Amino acid sequence: MNTKAGLRAHHVAQRAALREADREAWSAALCGHLGRFCRERRITRLGAFWPFGAELDLRPAVAAHPDFRWFFPRVVSTVPPRLAWGTEPLEKGLWGLMEPAFAQHVLPPVELLLVPGLAFDEKGYRLGYGRGFFDALLADLPEDILTLGTGFEMQMRQIVPVEPHDWPVQGFLTEQGIRWLTE
Repeated sequence: MNTKAGLRAHHVAQRAALREADREAWSAALCGHLGRFCRERRITRLGAFWPFGAELDLRPAVAAHPDFRWFFPRVVSTVPPRLAWGTEPLEKGLWGLMEPAFAQHVLPPVELLLVPGLAFDEKGYRLGYGRGFFDALLADLPEDILTLGTGFEMQMRQIVPVEPHDWPVQGFLTEQGIRWLTE
C-alpha cells in the first residue's frame, strides 16, 4: 500500500465497507452543516458533485436548498483533464457519472466549491481518484472561491502523498462540521 494506487484501492474498499445507514446519516448531517454555513455566509452559488459509488451524498442539500444555484462538473477532456460546469438537468456521462447535460462554464461560477476525494490530510491535500480533474481545476480557480474537501470524518488522515501537481483545499466538510485547514 505504499503506492497511490494501493492507497486509492484501500480507501475505496474502506469507504465501500461502511454500512449504508451510516453513509446516509453522515451525508444528511454533512448536508445540514453545509446549509447552515451557506446561510450564515450568504453563499448561494455552489459547485457540487453527484455521488459516485459509496461517496457521500449531497442530494439532500440540493433538495433542501432549491434557492441555491448548484453547478456540477462534466468531463470534457481526459487528456489533459478538464471539466466544464453547468446546472441540472443531469445525465449519465463518462464512467457513469451524473453530469450536466449542458455545461458551458470552464470555471464554476461559484462562491464555494465542494471537492470530492478518497482521503484528506491536515494540510488540505487530498487523495483523489487519480485522473487529475480537480487538481487541474484547483490550479486555475480564482482565490476568492472557497474550497472544501467533502467527505466523511473517517476519510481524514494525518498525511496523504503529495506530488507537485497536487493542490490543497482550504477546509474539510464532514458529518461533524467544517474544519479549516492549515498549511
